[in-house]
Amino acid sequence: MKNDQVAIRSSLDALNAACASRDIRGFMELFSDTDDILFVGSDKGEVYQGRKSTADFMQMLFGLPFVFSFDLNNVTLRQDGNSAWIFSDGNMIHTGDKGKSTGKVSSKPYRFSVTLVKHDGRWKWQLFHGSVPGVE
Repeated sequence: MKNDQVAIRSSLDALNAACASRDIRGFMELFSDTDDILFVGSDKGEVYQGRKSTADFMQMLFGLPFVFSFDLNNVTLRQDGNSAWIFSDGNMIHTGDKGKSTGKVSSKPYRFSVTLVKHDGRWKWQLFHGSVPGVE
């Protein structure tokens, strides 16, 4: 169980690494290999079912003139058998502007939850749901 929790928690580090390097392949590697995934962003209309629509949306986000990541200081993780969930209540951090990934740093409150399933010994995301507190 301890090894599972370490693996689950490490997926959050992989999220930040993929976002920092604008690595769409690394981001999609977090998710199940099936089209039975759901990505819900924090803005109206940001609901994407399946790998292609999720990847297309993330490609658009990775094209924005800043790099984003998440502070992961307030994370709750629960695991039972082959199912788990994560809740992160913190900030989305924007670094850079005008197409540069360095420079100006700003943050805004952001929270997200992730549902994971263990399949063939690997933890994969099935659902990501992000929100901006106070805007919901």
